[in-house]
Amino acid sequence: MAQYDVIIFGATGFTGSLILKYFQSKGGYRLAVCGRNQSKLEKAIEGFQSKPDVYVLDVVNATQDELKEVVKKAKCVCTAVGPFVEYGEPLVQACAELGVDYVDTSGESTFMRKMIEKYDAAAKQSGSRIVIHCGQDCVPWDLAVWKLWKLLGSELTGVKIFGEMRSCPSGGTMSTAMLNMQQKPSKSSLGFDPLYLADGAKSECLTQVDLPKGSQYYEEMGQKGGPWVMGPVMANAVRRTNALLKMVPDLKYHEAVLESSQFGLSTLTTLALGVSVYLPFTQPLWYRLGVIPEPGVGPSQEEMEQGFLTLTVFADTKSKSPKCKAVMKFYTDPGYKDTARMCAEAALALTDLPKSSRQGGVYSPAAACGEGLFQRLLATGTTWEVTDL
Repeated sequence: MAQYDVIIFGATGFTGSLILKYFQSKGGYRLAVCGRNQSKLEKAIEGFQSKPDVYVLDVVNATQDELKEVVKKAKCVCTAVGPFVEYGEPLVQACAELGVDYVDTSGESTFMRKMIEKYDAAAKQSGSRIVIHCGQDCVPWDLAVWKLWKLLGSELTGVKIFGEMRSCPSGGTMSTAMLNMQQKPSKSSLGFDPLYLADGAKSECLTQVDLPKGSQYYEEMGQKGGPWVMGPVMANAVRRTNALLKMVPDLKYHEAVLESSQFGLSTLTTLALGVSVYLPFTQPLWYRLGVIPEPGVGPSQEEMEQGFLTLTVFADTKSKSPKCKAVMKFYTDPGYKDTARMCAEAALALTDLPKSSRQGGVYSPAAACGEGLFQRLLATGTTWEVTDL
């Protein structure tokens, strides 16, 4: 029997500390934290009535044996140590080999594809459920599509999602976004996109993704919408879920972010981000000038309290288009405070899910623990409403 329900890695970083704080507010779980700085970890767990155990380990430089000594004590590993494409693989490997469940806050499609290709088979064999993208990227979008499929079944043919949000980016998120945009996708040895890997072969349920190229008017919402930087990542999570659950043979997926959204990015910050993508050596300059927040720095508590996310989802069906509309709401900052809630609840949904109910493998959130996670989010603040059209 595992010594802990959850071990949190990266608990002293900005997002990781919010995950730890969320667990503190829940109580009743066997927790441990792991990081490379003893004093920071001890400070992070101050205020706990029943303090989590502390493990001092540098995940980046530790050997796999050292990492496994900690990982094997958990039912589920919860990690916010990113960028994941640089630092995430050792934990996935350890969990996949030991049969330990795993959730993370990654928003990196390159990382997800790589982990599927390298560890899906090992995770199947060990029983480890490796669940990537368990924060804002990509839980709301992934669950919304999945829930409409559960409602409409084989009648569903496509979805159109409109997002409205208020959120402020952290330095870690910006750093990860720039790294994502600088990377070129590697060629898969599978001969097809790893997101479609299911039961050792290419799934028959593929997803047609249609993202806006620029601003356009949407009559359904009465305002303009357009693309955003994380749109392709959300679509890729849906691709994975559709492939694994065999929801719709040729699912049509469109999403846009509404112009009423507020991202807390000044014109100068947006310009600096764009320059840094093509000229990475300018990044330290923007940090020094305070134009881009450094990794580990994020929005204030007040800014997070003012944040929100609303997804309005229209479902197309074989019989009528559109068939119904769903509205899913998150009432605080989705990028950090609610990402902490989503990731923590995903970890707990996995600990509740018997191994016999879901085999091992590399999953998207809805494919791994859709109903359990959905119900946990509804119980802790998210709302969901469906109306016929």
